Amino acid sequence: MGVTTLVRRWSAGFDWRTGLLAVLFGAGVVEVLIGAQLSRAGVLDVATSTMLAVAAVWAALLSWCLLRRHLAEGEALVQLCAVAALLVLESVLVPDTTWQWVCATVLFVVPVAGVMFLRRSLLALLTAGVVAGQVVVVVARHQDPRLAAYALSAVLLCSLVPVVVVFVLATAVRGAQARAEHLARTDALTGLLNRHGLGEAAAATVSEAVAAAAEGRGGAVLGVLVADVDRFKAVNDTWGHGVGDRVLARTALALRAGVRERDLVVRLGGEEFAVVGTWPDDAAVAAAAERLRAAVERVDEPGVPRVTVSVGTADRPAGGLAGTAAQTASEVLGCLVDEADQGLYDAKHAGRNCVRRSTRPRSPEQTAEQTAEQTAAAGTRIGA
Repeated sequence: MGVTTLVRRWSAGFDWRTGLLAVLFGAGVVEVLIGAQLSRAGVLDVATSTMLAVAAVWAALLSWCLLRRHLAEGEALVQLCAVAALLVLESVLVPDTTWQWVCATVLFVVPVAGVMFLRRSLLALLTAGVVAGQVVVVVARHQDPRLAAYALSAVLLCSLVPVVVVFVLATAVRGAQARAEHLARTDALTGLLNRHGLGEAAAATVSEAVAAAAEGRGGAVLGVLVADVDRFKAVNDTWGHGVGDRVLARTALALRAGVRERDLVVRLGGEEFAVVGTWPDDAAVAAAAERLRAAVERVDEPGVPRVTVSVGTADRPAGGLAGTAAQTASEVLGCLVDEADQGLYDAKHAGRNCVRRSTRPRSPEQTAEQTAEQTAAAGTRIGA
């Protein structure tokens, strides 16, 4: 295994925020070592041993980041508080004016770095600590009260403005990121999960099913119901796509209202929906599917055509899924959706507006002939 491969594997688990903090600490080590050289040359009025001790503290913080690679909030708070305390002590104890200015400049960065890691309450606590430290530094260095007040106002302005600006920007970015993530996993028309959202929820869903089966509290099988609005093309052709969208939204509401809170309801695409959950057995899965079919059939909204759905079901014993990895969990749900889709195909050919359980599970070992046959059969869903 080459050095490049080792470096890539090591850096793969590095949290970007921890990486930025490591860069800050690394820069601190370099800056203090340069200061030690200037001290040895007599340029700075600071003892070289003091500079080396300070460099050791920065190096220790850097090592902490490199070893952990993903700092928790509490760890970041401890590190930033340690940096703030170190800078305040240096500013008070070291007589060299240039070094005091360097420490004061770096001190401004501490609460700004805290924006990346800390919630509002802890960020406010850290900022208050930095401000208190700056008050100590200013009072210790300026005997004239008027000069101290002037210096303190300037210092506080330089400290608080960057924190506020960065905090506002970071909040806006996080909000935009959260909205983008929500849109990426949610169907805009119905508000349900989409296929991507189902994939993200797969691991947690399978784990919950396994735990429920083990504890006997939720069910023994992981089931998938796939429902398709009957003759939806005719709805669009007769009433228009606007009414078709209202039909889909109304169907989604009926499905969401007809399931338990813990169940996942997904819009697979077009007029096809899925429900994922745990039930005691396959008969309970079929009963749940029948309740949903009936719930959609009962919906009546003025100006919108009444529709029905055909439903296919598939299930797996939840206990046999123990130890399923995240990627495998997504594959398991994908296979169940495919199997339920076969049951849906049977329901369509049985006359629509009914429930059928899949009896033909798909597997990777299917022959090319079987796959071609199923693809051709799926293409016969005219007016489905």
